[in-house]
Amino acid sequence: MPRTAITQESSSFVEQTTLPKIVVKARGGAPQIEAYVNAYIVGTRPTFMKDHSATPLYYLSMVAMKGQGTTLQGVFARLVSTHTRDVSIEGIGEVALAHHQFWLADCGYTLHWNFEQAEVLPTHDLHAVIESNMLTVCDPIRGMTVKQRERRTARTRQGKRPKERTSLSTAKNSKTQNSLDEIRNREKNPLFLLIVPGWYKDDASFLHQLHLSFLDPRLPWPLDPSWASFLWERGIQRHEIEPLKVWSYPPPTSEGDMELAEPDEPVVPFLGAAYFCHPRPVQIQKDIQAALLSGRIGSHLHSHLVALPAASPQSEGEEERVAVAGM
Repeated sequence: MPRTAITQESSSFVEQTTLPKIVVKARGGAPQIEAYVNAYIVGTRPTFMKDHSATPLYYLSMVAMKGQGTTLQGVFARLVSTHTRDVSIEGIGEVALAHHQFWLADCGYTLHWNFEQAEVLPTHDLHAVIESNMLTVCDPIRGMTVKQRERRTARTRQGKRPKERTSLSTAKNSKTQNSLDEIRNREKNPLFLLIVPGWYKDDASFLHQLHLSFLDPRLPWPLDPSWASFLWERGIQRHEIEPLKVWSYPPPTSEGDMELAEPDEPVVPFLGAAYFCHPRPVQIQKDIQAALLSGRIGSHLHSHLVALPAASPQSEGEEERVAVAGM
């Protein structure tokens, strides 16, 4: 039988995989839930998480065979539960969702997590992603949108309704995200996660523009696109940009792709790099003004003036914002 004629019943990717596993243990220490992992983003080292040491987990992609959707959802349920211990990834060790880091727990607002599960054709294997849309969506308003528990189904040729898609979230209603205190704290302490595709990993210009696209809507004043490189460099220098550890399974190469590919050309994984960003708006404004006054950067926003609106200080004793910088 030619390879193109192999049916889904005899060629499940998950059935043949050697992917690492994420393991959820029962309180007694025995494995309770296991699922295969095909991508993750974690911190570079273990840190103190709530009441124990673990590696912070920012993004997780899992696969399972058809009919194992409850297994994937069980992993999500444990990760977002109050009992954060006893979840580990092979090759990493114990992990916990990143918001449990002590310095993030005091950011002044709740980081919610999202779970998306869908079938992958033609094999009908299941794919699930756990991430915080508040961190990974460029538009912070859209990232905070509450998506209620959802299941989408469609009839098969036999008239059955298989579970094709499941959406879960730790956010229950909009009131949890729109209190006045939370709005103010999101403005004072914006957070976001940059995920760089593998094919752009070494493209500095793309990385700088990606960072700018996330940073701009989280500040109370517009940013000039020509500042992208400066803002990235100052973010690194100010330790507001944290490189993370990324791993993803390289996609299998089809026969058609092999014919088009160059000899010995490496397969590029979907995830190339990731950075956790925690910018400080007050300091950013001061650095921009200093760079404008020194001539290190210019501005195309206005021909003769750059206005940086005032905003409430982040801490007691902090200086008032300077409102105007001349070019």
